[in-house]
Amino acid sequence: MSFVKKEYFAPAPATSRGQAVRLSADPEGERFAYANGKTIVIRSFSEPEKAWEYTGHTATTTVARFAPSGYYVASGDAAGHVRIWDAKGEDHNLKSQFQPIGGRVNDIAWDGESQRVMAVGEGRGNYGAVFTYDTGTSVGSVSGHSRQINACAMRQRRPFRAITCSDDQTSVFYHGAPYKFATLMADHKGFVQDARFAPSDEYFVTVGSDSRIMLYDAKTGELVRQVAAASPADAHTGTIFAVSWSPDSRLILTSSGDRTCRFWDIEADRLVWTVRIGGESASPDHQQVGNVWAGKHIVSLSLCGDINVLQMDAAAPVKTVHGHQKPITAAALTPSKRLYTGSYDGRLCTWDFSDASSAADDALPLGVAALVQGSTGDARPETAAAALGDRDRDHVAFGFLDDTLRFVENSGVATTASVALGAAPRSLAIDDSGSVVVAALADDSLVVCRNGRPTRVEVKGTTAAPRAVAMSPAGSGQQQLVAVGFQDESVHLYELRDGDAPALVPTGTKIAANSREISVLAFSPTGDLLATGDAAGKIAVSKTGTGELVTSRWSAHSARVYAIAWSPDGAHAASASLDGHVIVWSLEQPTRRIIIRNAHLGGAAAVFFTDNETVVSAGADAGVKVWAITYD
Repeated sequence: MSFVKKEYFAPAPATSRGQAVRLSADPEGERFAYANGKTIVIRSFSEPEKAWEYTGHTATTTVARFAPSGYYVASGDAAGHVRIWDAKGEDHNLKSQFQPIGGRVNDIAWDGESQRVMAVGEGRGNYGAVFTYDTGTSVGSVSGHSRQINACAMRQRRPFRAITCSDDQTSVFYHGAPYKFATLMADHKGFVQDARFAPSDEYFVTVGSDSRIMLYDAKTGELVRQVAAASPADAHTGTIFAVSWSPDSRLILTSSGDRTCRFWDIEADRLVWTVRIGGESASPDHQQVGNVWAGKHIVSLSLCGDINVLQMDAAAPVKTVHGHQKPITAAALTPSKRLYTGSYDGRLCTWDFSDASSAADDALPLGVAALVQGSTGDARPETAAAALGDRDRDHVAFGFLDDTLRFVENSGVATTASVALGAAPRSLAIDDSGSVVVAALADDSLVVCRNGRPTRVEVKGTTAAPRAVAMSPAGSGQQQLVAVGFQDESVHLYELRDGDAPALVPTGTKIAANSREISVLAFSPTGDLLATGDAAGKIAVSKTGTGELVTSRWSAHSARVYAIAWSPDGAHAASASLDGHVIVWSLEQPTRRIIIRNAHLGGAAAVFFTDNETVVSAGADAGVKVWAITYD
């Protein structure tokens, strides 16, 4: 038994309000890099569904920059570490690692020879350093600033120069190598957010919170002028967070908190085009906090993580790439093979695995998410379940920490069907028709919700608190069952009696195969088996008719099991755990398993089979991964 990572659906770039985000393009202009969580993502410009990840950091990543040679990437994190690693190979082998500053790394720059690296940020008195990429030997000093440095850039041709800009409202110009202080520039009246040299190395520009764009001579550091100072009506009305040059050094692109991106002609000293993001919406989600211009590819980043593809002849983005910024906490797969995912910040996305989607002319490529339409607020989705009875209509229930149950139908949130439960749901189960939902709540009660009407039901046979629920498939040839897992490590099976007063009637079957509180339950496709996962990482399989134990040897996880899914033929199951691993189990040979270690940094939250040989998982790294499974 073996596995191969078939697809990686990348998260969106991580953002924070009021802070610029650095995007970096490779020398060929084919890929760009950004940070999310402890992951550095490399993504194709032209095919954003194609992405790669680097997971070597142990702290939250902040920035990544390609070397001019294209062979290496330098990435920084919140602990002040800079790691230099291979940009070409699939394994991204580590070349070197240093800690040049004592706090968050805000930006990194390479010199034109790909030999020297500058890293700047939130050091403790030392806000930056310049060193060789392989040995870490100092090749200068970063000085002159009294507060954190926001950005840095290095001239690619000799004579070498460098620029840094800071929250102290100044920029510092350096001569090198070795790099040393040359000039302090105080031309901005607010935080200086970004600085970039032109590809021609004739000029560099700085931008800041005062909405000004300052143009300087790249050799001397002398101020040339404020860009478009004679046309104040064309200026941004908010902080400029990022600036990029066109490949021919004629134009610059600025991205601002005023929700616009603007193109400026440097030679003509005028505004030539404006792109407004989000239409007339005043939502801060559309603030622009980063950008990159590489060849024909122009990208600007929204605060909500949307990657906006721009053209100078279009007043709005020509394409927007969506994704999750925060950990995925709930997911459900529908019979139509559409995966619904919900993240910590309340964002809901869909990923279409169906054959019909791949054949449609207007379909998004697999690996690019579509946003679920409709508002869910900022509440965190805690659990989700999909109705399995209708292949032509998606019907998914999401349980949120704001104590509500919301339904999604065909990629749209039915906000009118929001149900107040009185407590946050821990676990959900939905019948095949989508009309009945059973929920275990955080206040230790059980609720049956039929057609939007919740009813609290009495749990008979035990006084323990319910922790997990599942419903057997209706087409299993037997009475549809409800399984409830409890805090006392037991599982009881019930029949759901419907009507004006729904009730759970015990079948008499009790399962006691686990040693810790039950965390997740999953019926096999035929409904005759039940997999029970617990908080210690153990999974057992029992018969639903008698409670007889089939196997208790699925016990390779080291932490709470979050999800279990059966293959369509019922011969295998997959599990996702807080330990970050995804494991594929064999029912016939319980000791044989495939362990996908560290499938998701921070924890694997969801797992599904799209067919007998394909597993899809999602987790705390905000990404979705597809695994091809081979059974010997």
